[in-house]
Amino acid sequence: MPALSFRSVLRAVALLVCVTLLSHSPASAQAEKPRVGGAMIVGLAGEPGILNAAISANLLEKTVSSNVFSMLIRLNFKFEPVPDLAETWSVSDDGLSYTFNLRKGVKWHDGQPFSSADVKFTIENVIIPLHGRGSTYGSIISKVDAPDDNTVIIRLKTPFGPLMNALGYDFFILPKHLYEGTDIRSNPYNSKPIGTGPFKFAEWKKGSHITLERNKDFYDANKPHLDRLIFQVIPDASSRVLALESGDIDYLSYESVPSSAAGRLLKNPKLTSTKKGFESLASIAMLTFNQDNAILKDVRVRRALAYATNKQLIAERADYSIGKPATGPIASSSWAYEPNVELYKFDPAVAAKMLDEAGYPVKADGTRFSLRLTADGGVEFNRKTAEILKEQYGQIGVKVEIQLVERNVMLDRVYSKREYDTFLHTFSTGADPAIDVSRLYVSTNIRPVNFTNGAGYRSEAIDKLMLEGQNTSSTEKRTQAYREAQRVLAQDEPMIWLVEIGILGVWNKKIHGLHEWSAYSYYSFWDAWSEDGKPSK
Repeated sequence: MPALSFRSVLRAVALLVCVTLLSHSPASAQAEKPRVGGAMIVGLAGEPGILNAAISANLLEKTVSSNVFSMLIRLNFKFEPVPDLAETWSVSDDGLSYTFNLRKGVKWHDGQPFSSADVKFTIENVIIPLHGRGSTYGSIISKVDAPDDNTVIIRLKTPFGPLMNALGYDFFILPKHLYEGTDIRSNPYNSKPIGTGPFKFAEWKKGSHITLERNKDFYDANKPHLDRLIFQVIPDASSRVLALESGDIDYLSYESVPSSAAGRLLKNPKLTSTKKGFESLASIAMLTFNQDNAILKDVRVRRALAYATNKQLIAERADYSIGKPATGPIASSSWAYEPNVELYKFDPAVAAKMLDEAGYPVKADGTRFSLRLTADGGVEFNRKTAEILKEQYGQIGVKVEIQLVERNVMLDRVYSKREYDTFLHTFSTGADPAIDVSRLYVSTNIRPVNFTNGAGYRSEAIDKLMLEGQNTSSTEKRTQAYREAQRVLAQDEPMIWLVEIGILGVWNKKIHGLHEWSAYSYYSFWDAWSEDGKPSK
């Protein structure tokens, strides 16, 4: 494995510079100040497509690039804002103007000065037109003013309560001097990013690893603690787990942790595990129906497939009972959750009858029609769920062709080419319904951008309800709008909400400073430190 060569080199360096570490136990190290130096190797389930978090909501890409780029603010476990590029901020009484006072003296990794012009350019020219949630942000942001180099004013068309959540989630700031006047999506710096964050891009060896190195000019002189972050691409789930157990990699989380291995990883005395730091996710595995497909355009067919889906079995066999069956488009942990929706309890007889009535009788070969099921084959849950669905739908005469492909191939087929019938993927829904839920269903977000309305679903009622939930400042009215939206979606069934996924982060006990405060701990490694480092001065 390529990871072995990394680890062997790192071990040799650690022995040469810090032999005294042998006397330190994890418990004693925990009480120490963070050590400086060393590296952390993060296991990835697949290869990132680009390293530009401002235009991508892809977890693989954010996992790497969020350590290169900065935002105006970050969010803690309670979704409270924490300073990043902005030191302080204020909100006007009418909720329409957000003023941010930026840190002075911040530099891009190429030495150029950072300023408010970079923030204005990124929001107006990159995030709004190109990000998967950009249509939502464009509907509420009127303009961005940069009255001087160290001040940014975001002006809104209407009050938007979740704005700070959004700013600490998607608004990674890009260097205007490297992106202005270029095709943002094909800019070469998408593969060799220049940011203002704690780590600088060093190399990307496709199919193997990405290396980041400490930014010695980071605005916080005490961070980062690590010399290097290495992101090791290990598509095979079993190999990832073995690499973590053997010490060849240091960290796995979320989809990189196969549910089948969770039990043994939790019991491993050499590892630390947690469910904290995933507060933003509330992830739901969904089977999306392509509304351009003549068969799936019929709501009776979609409902029939819902009746033919045994969610409990999927939760048990594909997620090993870590998660639980989903009931709708918003997770049960959300303040906006509506439990009283059409549930389509597993009933193959009802499903078969509905398909008969929809005009799809069983043919001589025992089938009614065929569907392709496209998914990221690097995720264990997807592989197991696809097989379960193939068997369940086969019982009612629907033949399923499973297409397990590499993640970037999947995204291209679904969002760019729309060459798919059904699409199995896990989506986060937890930051706020206006940020993480509406993007999947509003008709204004049907566009060739990843993680938008890939179903091609259109509903005037949903467009109206999502807008109401987004634009009102009253929590009560927002809740009413989103709960009604869930009832409408459950009737239309543009997708089947399968399982509320169980989420876990696991790492080597010699690594500290992980999952301690950030709502996005699964890709924020600013505070991480290793017992292989030297004592800080």
